[in-house]
Amino acid sequence: LPAAEVLSERGAVTSLQHGSSYICRRRNNSPTGKPSEHSYGNALDIMGVGFADGSMLAIEPREREGTLEEAFQDAIRAGACLSFTTVLGPGSDAAHANHLHFDIKARNGGFRLCQ
Repeated sequence: LPAAEVLSERGAVTSLQHGSSYICRRRNNSPTGKPSEHSYGNALDIMGVGFADGSMLAIEPREREGTLEEAFQDAIRAGACLSFTTVLGPGSDAAHANHLHFDIKARNGGFRLCQ
């Protein structure tokens, strides 16, 4: 990730702390409703990013912090919208407050949901 170079004192990105990947469930773990893209194996949740110095940047609400960590997290989210059709994270809804959700759900007209 080129954005990681801004956090150069931490070194290169060496790992991603993942949450859910394939798991058969409904959206947001609701008892009713549409199946989650996780249930099709089309989604991945990232909880944090690990660096060469051993530090971990947790995905969490960072709105208006004005920190490099906020900018890095925003860069991950924005960059992911180029490859994934759904990108959700802190600020999009309560269910995504502590992770970034990426999926490849096909939508009409190539619409992308990036929040």
